[in-house]
Amino acid sequence: MRRSMMGRKKLQLFTKRFYPAGNYTWIVPKGCREVDVFLVGGGGAGHNGSGGGGGYTKTFKKDTSGWRDGDAISVAPGQSIPITVGKGGIGGYSEVAPNGGYSQFLNSSYRANGGNGAGNGYPGGSNAGAYTGGNGGSGGAGDDSSTAKAGSDGSDGAGGSGYPAGSLYGGGKGQGHTTRDFGESTGKRNAGGGGSDRNINGGMGGESDYEEGSGTGNDNRKSGGYGGGGCGSYGNGGDGTVLIRYWAYEE
Repeated sequence: MRRSMMGRKKLQLFTKRFYPAGNYTWIVPKGCREVDVFLVGGGGAGHNGSGGGGGYTKTFKKDTSGWRDGDAISVAPGQSIPITVGKGGIGGYSEVAPNGGYSQFLNSSYRANGGNGAGNGYPGGSNAGAYTGGNGGSGGAGDDSSTAKAGSDGSDGAGGSGYPAGSLYGGGKGQGHTTRDFGESTGKRNAGGGGSDRNINGGMGGESDYEEGSGTGNDNRKSGGYGGGGCGSYGNGGDGTVLIRYWAYEE
């Protein structure tokens, strides 16, 4: 994104965050022609012993360094942009743990889905959600007392020994690439997976560099925000976020 001059005014770099969950409208300021967008979906809910997946992340930016899913998004000054921030899944004593809501900028072409509620990545079985970590940006921990561990920064969660991610008693599958802001190594981590309720060491959720948007669970268990997965037992996923950066004329 290039600087230019308009009279005595010059372009400045701005960042703006949208949080908590809800619908917003952003009016494109003068001088802004494109915007980098980083989206985090809401975290999936936890179940009986297993954790929900952290929200998936998407990055649209001009810079090709690090991870990106697409180029910067073209906009026009004065344009009204609808923005949705996904809500975390709400845990409860039900057979299926809810997924988190999606986060979106402008339209569905620029969307990050919410993390799966615990068990939703496992295709069958009554009350399967009680055992399997949810898939997501970072995978939730499976239902196990000794080896369960939530995923962080895009990694899989772990469950019972010998059970791969996505299987019954396994952890959830992570997205396989970084959850850092704008996909950059200097960015902060988002969307930690939800932790297990079965052991103290692995019971906490996946690490993140944010407190806001953390998932919660039994006995003050917590996963890293934004879009943190809900921990066991029956924890709530954290809200996602939309983070944008752009050049515009100074006020």
